[in-house]
Amino acid sequence: MPRLRRAARAAGGPGSALHFSLSHSGDLSLLAFAARPVGIDVEAVPAPETVGEAAEVLHPREAAELAALPADERPAVFAAVWTRKEAYLKGLGIGLSDSPAAHYVGSGAVPAHLPGWTITGIEVPGDHRAAVALRHTTGGDPAQPP
Repeated sequence: MPRLRRAARAAGGPGSALHFSLSHSGDLSLLAFAARPVGIDVEAVPAPETVGEAAEVLHPREAAELAALPADERPAVFAAVWTRKEAYLKGLGIGLSDSPAAHYVGSGAVPAHLPGWTITGIEVPGDHRAAVALRHTTGGDPAQPP
């Protein structure tokens, strides 16, 4: 699904912009609205064989972290990494037009530190994972990934 992103006038007054992002997977849809750049993503936890094939699109450190996990944990962790990564890239305004492997978001319980951004996992129902990325109001250059 192509991602739609536009700045729109917000109720906050003249010149204020409303940023938004949307994502869906199956019957689950998420929307994010903020006064600054924001990205959101939701994905179903993939089958184990899909993880092996898709790991090549991750940052090399993420791929190594994933490979070090027990096989039964890899699908859920892959989905968490992917949703963090896609939410961040949407927040940057580039989506998947840039190589996902170029950006490290980490596979641990806490996302990697990305200057100028906060990435947070979102609890969603069923066998899905989701994340939101929100640019800080000050500090960090969103055009310069770590």
